[in-house]
Amino acid sequence: MNRIIENLIQNEKFKDYIEDLKSNVTPISILGLVDVAKSPFVYATQEEINKPICIVTYNEIQAKNILKNLKYFYEDVEYFPKKEIVTYGYDVESKELLYERMEVLNKIYSRKTKIVITTIEACMQCMITKKELYSNTIKFEFDKEYNYEEIKEKLVKLGYERVELIESKGQFSVRGDILDISITENKGVRIEFWGDEIDSIRYFNISSQRSIEEIRNITIYPSHEYILSKSLEDICKSIEQLDNENTEEDIERIKSGNYISKIDKYINCFYDKTETILDYISKDAVIFLDEVGKIKARNKNILLDNKSLMTTLIEKNRFVPQIIEELKDYEYIEQSLGKKSIVYLENQDLPLNRPNSFSFTYKELNFYKSSTELLIDKVKEGIANKKEVIILAGNEDNCIKVANLFLENEITYKIIKNKKENKIDKCVIITTGILTSGFECFDSNIIVITGEELFYSEKKKRKKASSAFKQGEKIVFADLKPGDYVVHKSHGIGQFVGVNTIRTLDITKDYIKIKYRGEDYLYVPTNDLDNIRKFIGGGEAEPRLNKLGSKEWEKTKAKVKSNLREVAQNLIELYAKRKNAKGFAFSKDTPWQTQFENDFPYTETDDQLRCIDEVKKDMEKSLPMDRLLCGDVGYGKTEVAMRAAFKAVMDQKQVAYLVPTTVLANQQYESFRERMQEFPIRIELLNRFKTPKEQKKVIKKLKLGEVDIVIGTHRILSKDVEFKDLGLLIIDEEHRFGVKDKEKIKELKETIDVLTMTATPIPRTLHMSIVGIRDMSVIYEPPQNRKPVQTYVLEYDPEVIKEAITKELERDGQIFYLFNNVERIIAKAEEIQNLVPEARVGFAHGKMSGTELEDIMQEFIDGKINVLVCTTILESGIDIPNANTIIVENADRLGLAQLYQIRGRVGRSNTQAYAYITYKREKLLSEIADKRLKAIKEFTEFGSGFKIAMRDLEIRGAGSLLGEIQHGHMDQVGYDTYCKLLDEVVKDMKGIEYKEEQEVQIDLNVSSYIPDDYIENTSQKIEVYQNIAIAKTEEDIQDVIDEITDRYGNIPKELENLLDIARIKNLCKEKNIIKITQKQNNIVFFFNVNEFDTAIIDILVKEYKDNIRFSPGTEPYITLKNKEDNAKVILKKAKEFLSKL
Repeated sequence: MNRIIENLIQNEKFKDYIEDLKSNVTPISILGLVDVAKSPFVYATQEEINKPICIVTYNEIQAKNILKNLKYFYEDVEYFPKKEIVTYGYDVESKELLYERMEVLNKIYSRKTKIVITTIEACMQCMITKKELYSNTIKFEFDKEYNYEEIKEKLVKLGYERVELIESKGQFSVRGDILDISITENKGVRIEFWGDEIDSIRYFNISSQRSIEEIRNITIYPSHEYILSKSLEDICKSIEQLDNENTEEDIERIKSGNYISKIDKYINCFYDKTETILDYISKDAVIFLDEVGKIKARNKNILLDNKSLMTTLIEKNRFVPQIIEELKDYEYIEQSLGKKSIVYLENQDLPLNRPNSFSFTYKELNFYKSSTELLIDKVKEGIANKKEVIILAGNEDNCIKVANLFLENEITYKIIKNKKENKIDKCVIITTGILTSGFECFDSNIIVITGEELFYSEKKKRKKASSAFKQGEKIVFADLKPGDYVVHKSHGIGQFVGVNTIRTLDITKDYIKIKYRGEDYLYVPTNDLDNIRKFIGGGEAEPRLNKLGSKEWEKTKAKVKSNLREVAQNLIELYAKRKNAKGFAFSKDTPWQTQFENDFPYTETDDQLRCIDEVKKDMEKSLPMDRLLCGDVGYGKTEVAMRAAFKAVMDQKQVAYLVPTTVLANQQYESFRERMQEFPIRIELLNRFKTPKEQKKVIKKLKLGEVDIVIGTHRILSKDVEFKDLGLLIIDEEHRFGVKDKEKIKELKETIDVLTMTATPIPRTLHMSIVGIRDMSVIYEPPQNRKPVQTYVLEYDPEVIKEAITKELERDGQIFYLFNNVERIIAKAEEIQNLVPEARVGFAHGKMSGTELEDIMQEFIDGKINVLVCTTILESGIDIPNANTIIVENADRLGLAQLYQIRGRVGRSNTQAYAYITYKREKLLSEIADKRLKAIKEFTEFGSGFKIAMRDLEIRGAGSLLGEIQHGHMDQVGYDTYCKLLDEVVKDMKGIEYKEEQEVQIDLNVSSYIPDDYIENTSQKIEVYQNIAIAKTEEDIQDVIDEITDRYGNIPKELENLLDIARIKNLCKEKNIIKITQKQNNIVFFFNVNEFDTAIIDILVKEYKDNIRFSPGTEPYITLKNKEDNAKVILKKAKEFLSKL
């Protein structure tokens, strides 16, 4: 048992309190506890009485602190957040908060958590009753029978959405006898039926769709709390009866099934009876009320605020959401606690006149880094007074640091690695872990010294690395849908019509139907699907269809190829120089490097550590590094860069850190200085804010080698800047630089290591990485404590803007207001100032002079401005942790990648951040803009920069892959063919023989297709066909079989035939066979005349005797006699014959 807890449990007063609690004495008052002492007190209570516990506190900050401290003693603690109540309509919101609440409710219901923390505000909000919410819960057990149709209905009632393929939380899909249900963001459960009986239950990975673990049973709880307890028709009738004329639009929305955003507004129409979170807590639970005076005051303030909000809404003739009218007062909450045991936790030893009171004497202890002498004095004083002294030092490295400090001061200590170890000698204990502050308990004679100011936070146990990054590295272009443009390797650009099943006599096959110019159609056998790619062009115009049978496609390719030669020449020279150049091989990590990395105040994610490792390994090779680091906004790319920079400096090399804007350069300069202050590293800033004199001084120092790291904008790239010994170049936010800048960087020094960082990879970067010109590292995991940004997509409404700004100002935060129109930006800033008079509004745009812009940004960073109206200058990585609301006007005019970057500017701290993505009312959206907004709606969760770049790639077209050439070439041939032609040109110019992969035609009288009753959905069918077509080895084919079986069940014989044809096709490529056909039942093998070896005939004659016939000529072929008209036999004989060649 943990020593702090054991010490408390042995205390006589605590024992008396536990006796009272066990005897159902209620309420009990605990007096004199400082904040940090509440967590061990609550946990010790739980250990002794073994009953569920709910802590209600007065605000979110206090709740988070209690949670943080409790997590030191016990991991299984949950926080139940309040609902975000909005008074305006929105199209869509991000669902993380909804899922977070539901996860806690499910754990309470299933008794999987022992301690829940919540706030008075969450307790005041009403919600669906516990009975209604859990009325359709399903428990699946292996070997049991269920009504399949009934289950599907129940899942819909539980709030799951039926989809063709599960992609995220809250979904289910049905494929024949296989039912998939998502249970977390990346894990689902796959239930396979045999008739009505469950044949197997297994977890599967949502991103790979592959099973990971078999289980015996599982309970499916609701996916969110907004489930329906009556029909939409009845709900709409109730709303119609309300005395308000503004309900028509809402009723339409509800009828169309888009009702979730309306439940809080009409909660009494949706539910006849409601409850609060306290009704969900089990009857035997103990309720801790943390500082009841503050709870009552907060309750009163919320009710007053809501009363004035209701008045405002009524004055403006707006509907008052029923959930606001239904907020509960403290008396109601006290009544709803019923006969539950109640414990009041009070900081002060107040004369509360409560009969069952226990008074403890605690004192909070806070030490800072600069106060180590005071800390030593306190420890020595504790020892002298025979007190038990425990030091919680955060991580193991800090334990060693404290131990060394104690050695110097002759203090006897013992380092305990397991915080639950309990047999301790009489000495000071040093152990891992951290609390928000230290404390001294005079009743138990214990001193606990810790604190976030004194020690860095504990490096927590790492979760198993997610396989998400592996999945992310396997990039597949989007599924084909009818009407999409496709490119056929031999026939050019056509339009995908669909999958056609063609039956001739007893043979059935699937073909991909493609429309060409002049109403020509091409039917492509599904085993040739590797010849087709989805068309992605360079612009927004639709491509011109090619004509079948003409030489147009070949001519177009030849023309593009000749244009590519010029571009490829530069590229080849550049990369050839890099590959052949002898770069600098950096040394292994030094002790200083280890110390620098241990000083990082946060816990690195597994992804971060992997990327750091990949970068270091590259640096230690003599080949110059060219690595792309792709990570979401704020996922810790800068720390990876800092560690790489530090490593370079340790080998006396200089580092250039290139950023796109001056303000960002300033910010990164400050970050680097602060992070490296303990080390003798010389860091300088070079940008247009420096005076010419200052710039000259820095340039001179760089040339003399008196600067280790220079951070700056493209000023670093000017001709007058020379380095003494540059070893590493880091480029931040790569997508902001023009190609000319990038080319200049590469010419700067062909032998230096380059690390490029970006959150939204531009297509050029993305593809070059894929084809292996550059190595790529990806950070997928958000840092700990990072909350997803609560995103609302809605029509522009000044009232909403006012509410959003006021809400942020009330919590002393700052707001970014994105308005991308320089001419009207001053008028917009004035408009906002009039809308919210108490705000301090400033504006910034890229046309301002350097000094103006810096002054404004500095004022915003310093908090003198709290609403900044700005253009997309904001996009470039400016980091202001206190800015946690962003409002985007006319979002439909911005690119998806831009919107994504912009949204990532908020939510950098652990405060809940909000993004309001608005578009103008009644404004007709262009198709492109509409697609963009739809994608933002889909990607309201974290970590989707990668997907966004791919989606944007489709929407905007791929852009020019190779620097400054017009998009025209890509429009003519499509992205894939463009890349392929480039590859051919590059190989040709390098003198590498480019061998076109042999096309193989297989036309056997064998039914080979995917039956509709096996896979119904066309795009899923195409995905499987594509996977089979691109399987090049037996291992690939086995992998495809495993995946198909896992996702769709046992493989039908027609699909087995198709897999065999894929095997035959691969053998044909090896053996130089270009075609296999059938004449009657005989199988005919056509050879490539250029590769044909006649010696093979003698071997085959010995093996097959009269059963083969050889026909020479320009297209030599061998006929294999076969009497049986049986698919299995035909395929088997073909495989056997090929293996003999």
